[in-house]
Amino acid sequence: MFLGIAILGAIFIVITFFSVINAGRRGESRRGPLIVLVLTILVTAGAIWKLPYWSANHHHSDQSAASSVSKTSSLSSQSGQAFASSTQTMTQAEAEKQVAQQLAKSLKKLGPVTFDKASKTYTLTITNTNLKKTIKGLHADPSQAKQAKWPKFAHNFIQTSASLKKALGKGYSLVFRVGHQSPVLVYKDGYLTKNQFE
Repeated sequence: MFLGIAILGAIFIVITFFSVINAGRRGESRRGPLIVLVLTILVTAGAIWKLPYWSANHHHSDQSAASSVSKTSSLSSQSGQAFASSTQTMTQAEAEKQVAQQLAKSLKKLGPVTFDKASKTYTLTITNTNLKKTIKGLHADPSQAKQAKWPKFAHNFIQTSASLKKALGKGYSLVFRVGHQSPVLVYKDGYLTKNQFE
């Protein structure tokens, strides 16, 4: 909505600017067109300021991302409890593979999950557009973390990590990262060991 107002405002600014120039050339009063020009500039500036790129209102999209992510994370916690009981008669390698499949299914809205056997690490590479925007915004201004509901989002995966420990034993990590950047969240044995925006 504000983008549309900003675009229309820019068009009206150009039109009224030429009206002011033409009024001067014709010897008419410039007062009316100048008032319209000033009002148009003010409205356009207000609309531009309200755009999510310029104001703190971008947290609205962050909140929607965090709420959709919260739903996904609660599902992942439930699935974590489910895979804990289903791996008891399997070999360790089979259990690790099944857990990887469960995590991939539960977290598919956020991104793909990979497993590194050597380091016992499950890595979620975040591809969810809203979550990536939230993380990018928090890199720019970490003080917005609470407003974007980041602590709640981070807390939601502690149960999943505890379920990994129950299913596979100690020493397994769950890592969240964007691309090849430093992890934003790291969980191990039911604890949140790294939260980049805390």
